[in-house]
Amino acid sequence: MSLEIKDGALFVADAHENGKNRTLFSKLLRMIKSGEIAAAQLFLMGDMFDLLVGGAKKTERLFKNEIEALEEIGQKIEVFYFEGNHDFNLGRIFSSVKVISLKKQPILFESGCGLFKLAHGDLGGTLGYKFYTALIRNPFLIAVLNLFDCYGLISNSILKRLEKKELCNKIENFENIAAKKTLFYYGCDFVAEGHYHQNQSFVSKKRMYINLGAFACGGKIYQFDSQSKPHFKGLIFSEN
Repeated sequence: MSLEIKDGALFVADAHENGKNRTLFSKLLRMIKSGEIAAAQLFLMGDMFDLLVGGAKKTERLFKNEIEALEEIGQKIEVFYFEGNHDFNLGRIFSSVKVISLKKQPILFESGCGLFKLAHGDLGGTLGYKFYTALIRNPFLIAVLNLFDCYGLISNSILKRLEKKELCNKIENFENIAAKKTLFYYGCDFVAEGHYHQNQSFVSKKRMYINLGAFACGGKIYQFDSQSKPHFKGLIFSEN
């Protein structure tokens, strides 16, 4: 059975929820769970948390409420969670959420306007980055982190450092980066990913490349509409 993006699906990328200075994602989940915000499906495009690692118990406990909310939402509608470079090994955490691991990305979806390939966005990169992404997902390393993080000293230190990270920078010449990225996405009409936080779209290699803006940067969410162009209606979710 083919995977499908339905009209009315909500897309959220790069929320970087941390329980401190970025907590808006929690409210969004509560409103989707209650039905106050309607969604035909929910696509989480990775890096929804500053640090959530399946098997690293401190990070699981820190975001217990959000995990439970996602599980409840997943029992009502389809939820696709694309692992990012800040949240991974999630198959150990979720049962009602369809987790798309990095090794399965990009993944092909049909829609009313053509074929999409979706991914978090950290595909390719230098050999050093590929080594880093493989290393942080290593089960042995995760087990060591869990063993020595009994008081949260390691995870809290990482989270504290990430709190201060600037997430909303504009990348110069991003269109050139997008053109190179489309080489990883053949056999489709559209490419959509997060990771770069740019909220831009281009036509490259006869495909439309869509980079979703970060939810952490002004509460950007997107509703899919196959009849509009570029098919992702940008919305702003705020505290008000």
